[in-house]
Amino acid sequence: MSQSSEEDLDEQIAYWNATYLPEIEEKEQAAAAAAAADEEKEKEIIDCDADEGDGKKRKDIPKRSSIWEHFTEIKDEHNVVIKGKCKYCKHEIQAHSVHNGTSAMRKHFNNCKHNPHKAHLKQGVLQLKDGSKLETWNFDPESLRVAFSEMIIEDELPFAFGEKSGFRKFMALACPRTCTRDTVALYFEQKAKLKIFLQHHCQRVSLTTDGWTSQQQDSYMTVTAHFIDNDWCLHKKIISFFKVKRDDIGKHLQKVLLDWGLDKVMTVTVDNASANDSGINYLRRQMNNLKTNIALGKYLHMRCAAHIVNLIVQDGLKEVDISIKRVRAAVRFIKNGTSRLVKFRECLALEKVDIKAFLSLDVCTRWNSTYDMLKAACAYKKVFTRYAEEDPYYTIELISDKGPGVPDEQDRDNAKKMAEFLGHFADITKRVYASLSVTRSHLLSRDWRGQCFGE
Repeated sequence: MSQSSEEDLDEQIAYWNATYLPEIEEKEQAAAAAAAADEEKEKEIIDCDADEGDGKKRKDIPKRSSIWEHFTEIKDEHNVVIKGKCKYCKHEIQAHSVHNGTSAMRKHFNNCKHNPHKAHLKQGVLQLKDGSKLETWNFDPESLRVAFSEMIIEDELPFAFGEKSGFRKFMALACPRTCTRDTVALYFEQKAKLKIFLQHHCQRVSLTTDGWTSQQQDSYMTVTAHFIDNDWCLHKKIISFFKVKRDDIGKHLQKVLLDWGLDKVMTVTVDNASANDSGINYLRRQMNNLKTNIALGKYLHMRCAAHIVNLIVQDGLKEVDISIKRVRAAVRFIKNGTSRLVKFRECLALEKVDIKAFLSLDVCTRWNSTYDMLKAACAYKKVFTRYAEEDPYYTIELISDKGPGVPDEQDRDNAKKMAEFLGHFADITKRVYASLSVTRSHLLSRDWRGQCFGE
């Protein structure tokens, strides 16, 4: 290497040392100072831990996350929070402030099955309630089960409705439980509520009861309680329905009263069967022993006015039985075929009879339906005459061996008089059959009795 080259190199080194070396030294000094500061801080931490070992607890730091409202802190021996226990399912989640944080707890909170706030985490669906009120809808399995049980009760459906294969496939996606259990649970729940209501809002109760016989010839009886509460509102509640023997009516009534905690009975309204007389006499003796009767039970037995009216009407219908049978056969013939109804309406248009009520076939055991049938048949008198001319099979079927005959003028006259006669009793029945209003005042009113029976 030449002498000039060496001189140039020495000059470059001297220039670099003069320019960059002070800057490097300053950086090294700053790094050394930072290292010394870190050592001092570490020393302070070690001293703090030593103090904790001497029995001094670390000061609690307030939690900044709202998720801790749903979790309970779990600390170690140094008073450091390491876990959080869910207040709803008691599941423990790692929650160290350095290693874990609160993300795991927040995720568990959103997925916890026992979280009562979970239903409000998602946006609800708006729906119209009762056709006018707008509110938020959220799926609730418990409400669904209660609504299904209420449907079984209100629509009088059998329990087997909820056990059919197709319906069970549908309900398995929403509420996989049988309806029998829920319906029985709902019954006992409502019964308990009604018992409490009767204890606090009922002074005396009046009972009505009636029985019916099934197709298997089993006798059943229903007991209904009527009472006025402390606010002077009339209530009607069905408190029992059970299978019964006709000779044990009094004992069954006593059992119902004991079950419901009722001992103050004003009256018991039943029909005029002889078995009811003996049952009420038994109940009167038992209540006299309890000293809860009024006037020693002299007015305990009330006979059903509607049943008395029914007996009167049934005897009256026997007087014109053949005329009613012929009118019934004529109405049945018209209503037994679509083509016959069409032809009858054509005759109706030709005769220009404008009546809203159409023909109705009665039920033999219900005289009020017989009244409706006779009333409509009398209004369509001209139409029946024209129909007999248009359809020859009408006369042929009614005069056959099984038919009672074609209604003649005498039959129509009897039907008209019987319809007028039954009209008064229909008015009586509508008034005394009311269950949501007091009817005793009607029976005690002399003017009303004269209006109904005087004619």
